[in-house]
Amino acid sequence: MYRRSLITFIDILGFKHLIQTSTDAQITEKLATLRRFSATEDDEDGEGFEPKVIQFSDSIIRIRPLEGASNKSFPYGLVFHELHDLVLLQGELIKHGICLRGGIALGDVHFDAQTVFGPGFVRAYELESGFANFPRIVVDPEVLNDLMTDERLRAQHHGVADEVDAIRKLVRKDADGIFFVDYLHAFLTELDEPESQPDVLRDHKQLILNGMGNARGLNTVPAKYLWLANYHNGLVRSLSRKWYQHYDLTLADLEISSKEMPINFEWP
Repeated sequence: MYRRSLITFIDILGFKHLIQTSTDAQITEKLATLRRFSATEDDEDGEGFEPKVIQFSDSIIRIRPLEGASNKSFPYGLVFHELHDLVLLQGELIKHGICLRGGIALGDVHFDAQTVFGPGFVRAYELESGFANFPRIVVDPEVLNDLMTDERLRAQHHGVADEVDAIRKLVRKDADGIFFVDYLHAFLTELDEPESQPDVLRDHKQLILNGMGNARGLNTVPAKYLWLANYHNGLVRSLSRKWYQHYDLTLADLEISSKEMPINFEWP
């Protein structure tokens, strides 16, 4: 039986390289971070406040049925909580050097312990494979549009304006007009210890430089890290002078320069 659900399809970028260059213990540690955001045993059917999560190889599927038991009894802000989980997931993976690409869609899906299929799943996969293109998790416009009219997607204690304001802090419209999970900005605001913000940004910068390696020409791999570098630089350039003074840093400490990444040059 099909169930209308919010579905996220995620691909772990560089998983093949990870397998080739890491020990099984290192891979297990990195995958454990992913599993932290999987459903608990009690909620594994998606009826609770956590999604049904299916992981195989380098792909993750997350399903939140709109008519799940918990959401029917107390609408908890299904879209917000999925986006928030993805912010935390992407943020936690920074220090592990792992990037994600994905798509979030609304649609009909059938799932059980062993199978998942349906037009909603296909749509989420299409978003990941055809529209994400870079290390970003894109959000189908239908999700944001339906949020305005479908009460099952919003928190019971929120009006439309309140829900939109909360979600606006987790997503961003890219230069190509596609909305994506703005994980770097949102994750910094979620840190229990704000003093860790520079460390997160240093780790994010190093992740990009490691991924780019010695590449000088443009092909599909450097293009992904070029997008990520510009996303990173956009954020560090937006930080206030007061922020840098507080941490005794300068923009040059966190920005990815053309010297470090020649492919990311700018005209003088």
